[in-house]
Amino acid sequence: MLLTVRTLPQLAVSAKLLCLLMVVICGAVPSMVRSVRLYNDCSLSYMGIDIKGRVLAVEDESLNKFQNLTIRSRDYNVSLTIYAEASGRYLCFNKKWKPVGLKKFNRSMCTFYEEMLPSGYTRFRSSATDSQPHYVGFNKRGKPLRGNASRNDTRDQGCFNFVKNDTNFNINNHNKIVRGGNPSADAGPAAHPQPQAGAGGRRRGGRRRPATPRQGRVRHRKNRERPS
Repeated sequence: MLLTVRTLPQLAVSAKLLCLLMVVICGAVPSMVRSVRLYNDCSLSYMGIDIKGRVLAVEDESLNKFQNLTIRSRDYNVSLTIYAEASGRYLCFNKKWKPVGLKKFNRSMCTFYEEMLPSGYTRFRSSATDSQPHYVGFNKRGKPLRGNASRNDTRDQGCFNFVKNDTNFNINNHNKIVRGGNPSADAGPAAHPQPQAGAGGRRRGGRRRPATPRQGRVRHRKNRERPS
């Protein structure tokens, strides 16, 4: 078979079908596991599931370890689970369609479909219902939204959009690579030196007030001619 521009797509499809057929014959579909951090486009923070089962997307150093999530695809299905190793909880929906973290896995309420948008964002839709889609989302304060809010509130659809980053992702290293590995290009503006307490420095409420430099007064004296 000659390879041309027209036959290449057909060959790729045939290869995929052959791979799927081989997997089905073997009788097992290996699950795919990914360690990610999910950045919400509305709260501008990473989603986390803490030890109490709260699902939040806020900037908090104490929640940093709970923001490392594991996405695992399920066998013979395109659905997936989202699990927080630090808290030992699954991302699920409760009966009111609010995101919660549960230790006990529930097949219907703790599995999701991953949807890729043309803009490059990712959404996670509950696999429990198909007629009424329910998505994981957060408001601008990082509080979880009800899953059906996407159908009723169209003011900011970005609240249901996520960006997937690797757990080892570092924005500084990324920018350094993009800029050709030039450390000087990656360096930001020079940090301003902290003011030292000196003359004129005062403390109010535990905060150091910047010391203002003392302005020296220069006295101009007129030259007086002495009488001869």
